[in-house]
Amino acid sequence: MVSTSALYCGLDLSTQQLKLTVIDDTLKLFAEEAVNFDRDLPEYGTVGGAKLSDLESTAPTLMWVEAVDLLFGRLKKSGFPFQRIAAISGCGQQHGSVFWREGAEIVLGSLKPTKSLRDQLDSAFTVEQSPIWQDSSTKKQCQELERAVGGAEKLAGITGSSAYERFTGNQIMKLAQNKPAVFAQTERVSLVSSFVASLLLGKYALIDVSDGSGMNLLDIIKKDWDDTLLRVCGCGADMRTKLGPVVETNTSLGSLSSYFVDRYGFSKGCRVVAFTGDNPDSLASLNLSIGDIVVSLGTSDTLFFPLKNPVPSTEGHVLCHPTQEDSYMAMIVYKNGSLVREQIRDRYAEGTWEAFNTAVETTDPGCGDRMGFFFMTPEITPRAKGVFKFENGDSVEEFSKPSVNPRALLESQLMSMRSHAKRIGYNEEQANRRIIITGGASQNNAIAALVSQIFGATVVRSSLGSGSAALGGAYRARFTSRRELGHTDSYQESLRTIAATQFIEVTKGDLPMFKQYTTLLPIYEKLEARVCELGHF
Repeated sequence: MVSTSALYCGLDLSTQQLKLTVIDDTLKLFAEEAVNFDRDLPEYGTVGGAKLSDLESTAPTLMWVEAVDLLFGRLKKSGFPFQRIAAISGCGQQHGSVFWREGAEIVLGSLKPTKSLRDQLDSAFTVEQSPIWQDSSTKKQCQELERAVGGAEKLAGITGSSAYERFTGNQIMKLAQNKPAVFAQTERVSLVSSFVASLLLGKYALIDVSDGSGMNLLDIIKKDWDDTLLRVCGCGADMRTKLGPVVETNTSLGSLSSYFVDRYGFSKGCRVVAFTGDNPDSLASLNLSIGDIVVSLGTSDTLFFPLKNPVPSTEGHVLCHPTQEDSYMAMIVYKNGSLVREQIRDRYAEGTWEAFNTAVETTDPGCGDRMGFFFMTPEITPRAKGVFKFENGDSVEEFSKPSVNPRALLESQLMSMRSHAKRIGYNEEQANRRIIITGGASQNNAIAALVSQIFGATVVRSSLGSGSAALGGAYRARFTSRRELGHTDSYQESLRTIAATQFIEVTKGDLPMFKQYTTLLPIYEKLEARVCELGHF
């Protein structure tokens, strides 16, 4: 007997791929699919899903457009039951921006199912290469934005963050200042998340408050755009029109565009729920307890945890919580994540994870008074660029024992997380602390063990694998769809099923090691301060 029960879809447009996760009404995983940009769309010439040039980092907007058709096309060939999808939501890499040309919404609303999205949206964007989260080219604009409100701390008090080069408001200002004619032709500015939702809706999708918190434009307490910041970033343009209003993250935005109904066989009643950032959707996939902290190990490494009473500062970020309207999430982001781990693996560990892990496990904590900082691309936390190595506190070109590089890299990454998390409110004294590790590198047991040693907390993984961002979108799609049908359970209650994300213990906190790293942490912090001076950019 063919099942007709409802399914819920989550999409995640990350740096390297577009991933789909589908669940059923019991939250059981039903299907997964992904399009890898470098491998599946090589004609766009990306490396790791991006194009890097000095301080600039972009991705071809049309590559993302084409990936949507490619993903759904694969599912159609496999006989996927599109008609059972009741709702779809998801996320995108945070801070990236998409600039729609005048008249683009008319094109979105009249897409023909016999033609591809790429062919029909070929001229829909004023900027062909969308700035993404790795970009570091807007230092001037950041300074102007902070001056406009009285400094970095004042800006953080309003928006949850001091000015960051990758944040969307500063990217908008750069375009408005450097290419005013192009900016004047821009009808709408989307985040990567609301861009994907716009494709699905056939009209401009509203930006949600959680992803909108990563723009340096949103007042996170009022949950509305700040007019002073809008005026500065848009150089006087009507930015409220170019951005549209914001909505709570679990808002139903409307029905799926007829393009997808006719081309792939979706139901006309399929609902599109507001998309958000990949980190907020990772949080949405987890039912966290007080004291929990999430370490996401991917192209970028991210640390985040929920909190009730935000104290925004120039250290890290505070965003609106994606599923609890009265709460917030603290977050720290690192550019130099998995790609750097892969480079160190290839150079110092024979190009295999087995050799990399052996090097990590056979090297003593502290690597024999050796510490390294591996910022292959300009880092966000701390703000520095370059590779710096120290032995006994002295700067060296290379360690006298090169085999320690794998562990030195991981120690540097994880001690930075511990140090900066404490500064934005992480409580190391909290009882029953857990570290939930997600992302591709979370499956590496040597890395997981080192997390437990440095943080002194029990390390767990999601029972449903590493695709937590897309899963969070699917969970939210189900929650909002059920709410429209009259269900009154809270978001947390909606996840209380056997098939929901469970946590699998990887290793308990290693307290003796934790004490060793507690001793090493002040040494690390002093060297980090030196690196910030040496590698300032």
